[in-house]
Amino acid sequence: MSKSKTKIYKSYDSNVLEALFLKYNVSKYYIRQCVNGAVKGLKADDIKKDYIKMEKLNRDTVSNLIKKTLE
Repeated sequence: MSKSKTKIYKSYDSNVLEALFLKYNVSKYYIRQCVNGAVKGLKADDIKKDYIKMEKLNRDTVSNLIKKTLE
């Protein structure tokens, strides 16, 4: 019997990762670990907050552009 793939991988927004990479000057791997919650600390908390904020703003911008093009 073959097993189906059950693990769900989280994908991160590459544009937001790049912006955080430039802002904090840390590796993208470290940023992903901070967002995932594997790293603890003040800097990790700041990175996670910024990621959530930037991702929401990016999503809103894309949805606004889609709405404008469909009008």
